[in-house]
Amino acid sequence: MADVAAGLPVAFHLWVFCVGAVVGSFLNVVIARVPKGESIVSPGSRCPKCGSAIRWYDNVPVVSWLVLRGRCRRCGQPISLRYPMVELLVAVLAVAVERRFGPTGAALGAFAFVAALVALAYIDMDTWLLPHQITWPLLAVGLASPLWNHALPWPSSLIGAGVGFALFAAIALAGEKLLKRETMGWGDAWLLAGIGAWLGWQQLFPVVMLSALQGSIVGIALILAGRDPARVEAPPPPTPPGSDDDWVPPKHAVPYGPFLSLAALEVLLLGPQIAALWDGLFRRLWS
Repeated sequence: MADVAAGLPVAFHLWVFCVGAVVGSFLNVVIARVPKGESIVSPGSRCPKCGSAIRWYDNVPVVSWLVLRGRCRRCGQPISLRYPMVELLVAVLAVAVERRFGPTGAALGAFAFVAALVALAYIDMDTWLLPHQITWPLLAVGLASPLWNHALPWPSSLIGAGVGFALFAAIALAGEKLLKRETMGWGDAWLLAGIGAWLGWQQLFPVVMLSALQGSIVGIALILAGRDPARVEAPPPPTPPGSDDDWVPPKHAVPYGPFLSLAALEVLLLGPQIAALWDGLFRRLWS
């Protein structure tokens, strides 16, 4: 990773870390509420167990969870470790983006992209859904990203969005028409379109390859461990508001959104290293 921000003071990196943690706290709300069709603005943060409002001093990212030992101050029930983990993850990713792009408009755009990917990954893990409330704005803003990311040409963004959607849409249609079953969710197609818009068409191949490879490894590991990946989460996927869809994940399936998001993050933050790796691999195969 090119350390563009190496000359900046440590205090600036710490500030970026704290901002990232605050954004991660907000993403916890997005992850919990968007699949249910609830507002992400009102009401304020509440205990997931007793529903009591969380005071501001109990809502400091990571710190409050540690101080309260992972429990609600009111009811004493445990609060999932996921909440501080998401906050910490987004904080670390914020610093990684800042060090990759420096204090620039491109870094702000990249961090917005990262935040959306994190939210979509966790929502898909929980619900097997990639809600249009996030994927469509991700695509729309991605198509405008060359305005602040001057390294991304307009044609590359437009082609990336079109090819990304067309690729997975073709797989989805083939599965529906030929195999009479869902082989690729349409949410995955919209997500790959958004990724193509943000990263450009040249990055679609490494994103698809990395996501498929990492998804396969995790799926095989879960099967070997005797766990059905499609049923790792105990509750069934919630039905989207206004939908009568009763789709159930097929046996041994894994949600693909988290692996698409992970691969996009890897390409965004480690693009040059990944390109060099692919180049070396192909040279060895052809030599």
